Amino acid sequence: MRIAILHYSKPPTIGGVERVLGEQASALVSLGHEVEVFTRHEWKATQWDVVIVHNVFTMPFDLAWTQELIKLTETRPDIRWVNWVHDVRWAAKVPQAVHVAVSEHRRSEYAKHTSEPIHVIPNGCDAKAVLGLEDRIAALKLEKAGLVLLQPTRFVRRKNIEMGLRVLAELPEAIYLVTAAPDPHQKDGVKYFRELKRLAKELGVSKRVLFLGEKAVLSDDEVRSQYQMADALFFPSTQEGYGLPLIEAALHQVPVFCSDIPAHREVASAEAVLFKLVASPKGLARKIRAHAGVKARQARRALMARMDWETLLREKLLPLLGEMRLRSGRRHSKTAS
Repeated sequence: MRIAILHYSKPPTIGGVERVLGEQASALVSLGHEVEVFTRHEWKATQWDVVIVHNVFTMPFDLAWTQELIKLTETRPDIRWVNWVHDVRWAAKVPQAVHVAVSEHRRSEYAKHTSEPIHVIPNGCDAKAVLGLEDRIAALKLEKAGLVLLQPTRFVRRKNIEMGLRVLAELPEAIYLVTAAPDPHQKDGVKYFRELKRLAKELGVSKRVLFLGEKAVLSDDEVRSQYQMADALFFPSTQEGYGLPLIEAALHQVPVFCSDIPAHREVASAEAVLFKLVASPKGLARKIRAHAGVKARQARRALMARMDWETLLREKLLPLLGEMRLRSGRRHSKTAS
């Protein structure tokens, strides 16, 4: 569809509604639509399929334009009009449009002025931009996972990645991120990697363990993005000289689950959960699930998924536009008969 988005101002002007315009437009483009954002003097009512009007119908900073647009909703039924209500300061006349309020509070305010249906669609949030996620990590859609475990590591046997795989098998809702790639100069590292792949297959977790360095080396920014999306650091090394990921995870406020070895006892924060190397995967899985910090990180990712613009528009707005098309078709049919 060809979609125009209208407001009094637009990006790069800084403002809450202006940010919404930009993110909404980008999401609609990602969903396959042709989209442009306009202010009054830029836009023309040409061959648009949909016109989304943000606040102009209900905030009369330019009453002449408000009235002009309301008239167009009456004379151009071929266009599907959307009245996107952020604020209600004027409602002397209600446009012929599908009405969308950004919250139940705004819906109840606008309902004082019209008996027409008012649909609540919250403004989304571009979490990728807010968190500075790199494209490669954002593309994994980790916000939709039940649980995300992270182990930044090389393929060295003392890193004990197989323990992570066994814990993963006890967490069917989880994704396990392993950052490294096998070093072709270390024969045992390549062999160890192949063993891990076989074990993952035996345990039935091959699709849920992501060896992210297998195809391309991760940048520092991509590793930082993984910390942003992780619910817990799982670090089961059998031996370490230090354990830098424990520090990195703490700085990113990611809960730490690490093996109880001398270096980790020295480096880990007081909040870290240390476990014996002989601990059972089932018991560790229970501890991870029950951890308050992990639950908080899961809730954070769930918020990201819930406020994702593409999801909101695909599930809440586009079905309404389809209904408008059907209603418009019925009106034209009655007129013709």
